Amino acid sequence: MKTLLIEPNALLREGLRRILAETEYSPSAAASSLDEIGSLTGFDNSTIVLIIDASRDHDETCRQARALKESNPSAKVVMLIEQYDLQQVVAAFQAGADAYLKKSISHEVLVKSLDLVMLGEAIFPGAILDLLREREAQARHENEAPAADDPHEMCAPAKGLSVRETVILRCLMDGDSNKIIARKFDITEATVKVHVKAILRKIQAKNRTQAAIWAASHLPGTRGTSAS
Repeated sequence: MKTLLIEPNALLREGLRRILAETEYSPSAAASSLDEIGSLTGFDNSTIVLIIDASRDHDETCRQARALKESNPSAKVVMLIEQYDLQQVVAAFQAGADAYLKKSISHEVLVKSLDLVMLGEAIFPGAILDLLREREAQARHENEAPAADDPHEMCAPAKGLSVRETVILRCLMDGDSNKIIARKFDITEATVKVHVKAILRKIQAKNRTQAAIWAASHLPGTRGTSAS
């Protein structure tokens, strides 16, 4: 495993380097940009863990993350940001980021997050669920969709999903538990679990948070709406 640390702020970069030096994620290289490190061909036989600042040029960071993932599918990308922005989180998720963390977190949380990423978990902020709900509420208001007794009439199916799966996916965006979803549609929790499992498989999401992020940019009526 080779850890690469990219942070433009020299003081913060040195602080992170010293923190990680005491762990298995001790940086093999630390620089202000990927360009300074140069070619990554020397790391071909290693699992690359890229810890990179995404607050200055988010689009470029996402491009670099996508390129790294394409050339090295086993690579792990951890993006560090100053504050959450829904569209940027969605972009990072689509670019293949494995974790999206605020720079204000403690060093214990950072190391624990790296451990989870190496176990195959995706770490995205729980606060994003609140932003997703705001986005969904704003989209519904702008569309001025009439209320309907049948929830199936409130949601056109997303590509690859059935109508029932699509409405359940909207429930995941709202943060509903399986029990609440079961009550809404008068089905058993076991049936909800089957639907959720099918949704995650179809959209290639690892968990409910990833599914909610995916829905924000793919479900009809939510795409193109910015968060408040």
